[in-house]
Amino acid sequence: MNCPFCNYDNMSGAATCDDCSMDLTDLDLPRPSSAIEASIMESSLAALHPKSPVIVPPEATVAEVIRILCEQHIGCVLVGSKDKVVGIFSERDALNRLTDRYSERASLPISQFMTAHPEQLDLGAPIAFALDRMSIGSFRHLPITRYGRLEGIISTRDILRFLSESYPDLIPPKS
Repeated sequence: MNCPFCNYDNMSGAATCDDCSMDLTDLDLPRPSSAIEASIMESSLAALHPKSPVIVPPEATVAEVIRILCEQHIGCVLVGSKDKVVGIFSERDALNRLTDRYSERASLPISQFMTAHPEQLDLGAPIAFALDRMSIGSFRHLPITRYGRLEGIISTRDILRFLSESYPDLIPPKS
């Protein structure tokens, strides 16, 4: 990639020009082709208003966590503490990891069934980064941090809500 400042031929993907040290990071970003693309590339995760997550300790039992999911009508809990998230347990984990053996596993710690070390993004990251991570990782919930400390959690539903509120004209009227 040629530097637009000094025309030096840098390696593709270089963060700074090897000749003049100018910042090249924005040059590798794709250019939006529509207002929706621009919106998800330019709006930060803060625009999604991340919700306060429900956090359980690693030793919480499967039964306790399932009860929390049902009573609070939520799709996941974070495992650990606000200072250190060690895992996430979602409805999908319940279906895939507990299957028809729930009664045998109800008293076991959730740490045995959680997804360890979940991906996290900073509150200032673009919504497009969350969509990319969620798509590649095939998950629907993403812990959000601010300065490395847990700030909240978002879901694909939050992104869809943002898009439908930002672009109401794209939603056909009800017949």
